Amino acid sequence: MNLTNEKWTPALYAEFIDFIKQNADLKYKEFHSHLIPNYDADRIIGIRMPQMRSYAKEIAKGDARGFVSICGTDYYEEAMLRGLVTGLIKPESFEDFQKLVEEQIPYINNWALCDCFCSSVKHIKKYKVDAFNSIKEYLKSANPWKVRVGLVLLLNYYLDDEYIREALSLTDSVHSEHYYISMAQAWLVATAFAKNKDITLKYFEHCTLDNLTFNRTIQKARESYRVDSELKEYLKTLKKA
Repeated sequence: MNLTNEKWTPALYAEFIDFIKQNADLKYKEFHSHLIPNYDADRIIGIRMPQMRSYAKEIAKGDARGFVSICGTDYYEEAMLRGLVTGLIKPESFEDFQKLVEEQIPYINNWALCDCFCSSVKHIKKYKVDAFNSIKEYLKSANPWKVRVGLVLLLNYYLDDEYIREALSLTDSVHSEHYYISMAQAWLVATAFAKNKDITLKYFEHCTLDNLTFNRTIQKARESYRVDSELKEYLKTLKKA
C-alpha cells in the first residue's frame, strides 16, 4: 500500500488499518502485550517497531499532518504511529513544535508510547531553550505520563554539559509513587552518571530521591557497560536501607 499520500481521507485510513492487520505478527503481539501491562491485548495488532518506523517514514513524506489529524484510537499501533509521525513533522516554529508535542501527550498511557515518542521528537534540538521551559511545566503535571514525557525528554536531549546539572535538579524536584515515574527518574540519573560521573556523584550527596527510586538508580548505573567494575562496587555502598 502506498503510504505517501497527498491527502489522508477516512477511507484511506480504514484501508491502512486493514493493511497493517494483514501484516500482523501474532507471536510478537503476544510477546509485546506482556511488556505493557494494563493494556488490553485485543487492542494490540502486533507490528514490530522497525516496521512501524518504516510506515511512519513513508507517511511523513506525504500528508503527515493529515494523518495525525485523522489517526484513530482503537489500537495501540495507532497511538504509536501517531507519535512517530508527529516526531517526523518539521515544525514551523517553537509554538508549532510545542502544539505537536502537547497534542500527542493525551494518547500516551504506557511506557512504550512515551519513550518511543520522546526519542522521535528530534526537532527539539532546534528549540532547546524554549522546550526546556515547557518540560519544567510537564514535571508539575498531575498526569503521570506527562511527567514521564518530561523526564524522558530530559534524558534524551538535556544530559549534555550545558544542561546536566539543571536536568538532575529538575529530576530531584519530582516526588511520586508512580512506578513509571520512579523508573524514568532512575533511568535518567543512571544515564547521567554514565555520561558525567563527577557531576552525578556530587548530586548523589544531596539528592532527595526516595529510597526506592535512589536504589533503582544505583542498580541501573551498576548494570551499565559504561561504568567500570571499581565504580560499580562503590555504587553498591551507596544503596539505602
